[in-house]
Amino acid sequence: MEVDPSRCVVVEDSQYGVAAARAAGMRAFGFAGGLTPEGWLAGPDTVVFTEMAELPGLVARAQEVGASW
Repeated sequence: MEVDPSRCVVVEDSQYGVAAARAAGMRAFGFAGGLTPEGWLAGPDTVVFTEMAELPGLVARAQEVGASW
């Protein structure tokens, strides 16, 4: 898609998807509102949330605080 990974976000509900996003240099938002425990998604560069309605605000806030994308 010719987009730099640092300008991408990934919304994932599995620990492996979050790990793949991190490995690719993408910002990860871990959805813990399903079966995956919050602790499996947590990390220093991952925003974990439990309600999908939170996502737009979380992305906007990350952009405001100077995320690299």
